[in-house]
Amino acid sequence: MLLAITMNPAIDKVYSVDDFAVDAVFRPRDMTATAGGKGLNVARVAYLLGESVTAAGLLGGNNGQFISKEVQKRGIISEFMEITGETRICINITDQKNTTSTEILENGPIVSRQELENFLEHYNKLLDGVDVVTASGSLPEGIPVDFYKILINIAKSRDKKFILDSSGEYLVEGIKSIPYMIKPNQDEVEQIAGQRLSDISDYIGVLWEFKKQGIELPVISLGRNGCLTVIKKQVYHFKGPLLKVKNTVGSGDSFIAGCAVALSQGRALIDVIKLGMACGAANTQFFKTGMVSKELVDDYFEEIECVEVN
Repeated sequence: MLLAITMNPAIDKVYSVDDFAVDAVFRPRDMTATAGGKGLNVARVAYLLGESVTAAGLLGGNNGQFISKEVQKRGIISEFMEITGETRICINITDQKNTTSTEILENGPIVSRQELENFLEHYNKLLDGVDVVTASGSLPEGIPVDFYKILINIAKSRDKKFILDSSGEYLVEGIKSIPYMIKPNQDEVEQIAGQRLSDISDYIGVLWEFKKQGIELPVISLGRNGCLTVIKKQVYHFKGPLLKVKNTVGSGDSFIAGCAVALSQGRALIDVIKLGMACGAANTQFFKTGMVSKELVDDYFEEIECVEVN
């Protein structure tokens, strides 16, 4: 069973607009509003794969009520805690004609110290009965930047695998507690390394540094070029099928969901990454954020290339 943490969830609104540009007025030809935030995308995809999943984090106000209802409609176990602040809205404008994606992300509510302490107590109880924990995205104001570090330490003390998918200082601090798996993209890796990385050998060097720190499954996302990872003592480059993309929003979260499900099922680590890749690819075929079909995932799983890198 999985526990998907989203400390800063959102209502995700996606607008489909052709030839989007600034300083103009548009009428979208399509629009969706979903219970979002990276961790909720993870929970949704894991559920669609048939996995039992609990979603947890913080929700507040009318936006929070909308998300809570949407989560329960999807059949996901909702264990969100209510706070006084208003949950945020995030907007994505997708221009399929020109293959661009523009995002406007609200910061989110301010969380009190008491609300945070209440959540940590709640989190400890939620760890009963789960074997994999995912934590995704940003943290709202009032939560310290090393909060993921705290969650990782608690999970590890309970012998749970922890997948951290965040960025910036949240990721830097979280890595210090050695989660089981991370998945930074190229920009995030450069931030961590503190230097410009020019070719694949540079990324491989960073992967080995993560591995030396004790991270069991370090992954670097290369976008359209797949991902790199170290499994035991070998570097692998995974590549997905070439597809006509409808929407990339949520593909990284779908990747995390696939990996988490495979880990929970005890699959071999190469298959863990392959299932993640298949989920990420399947998500690109849907306009809705964080959406896959099991049939597509199964098909794409067979198309994932895995090459050893010297």
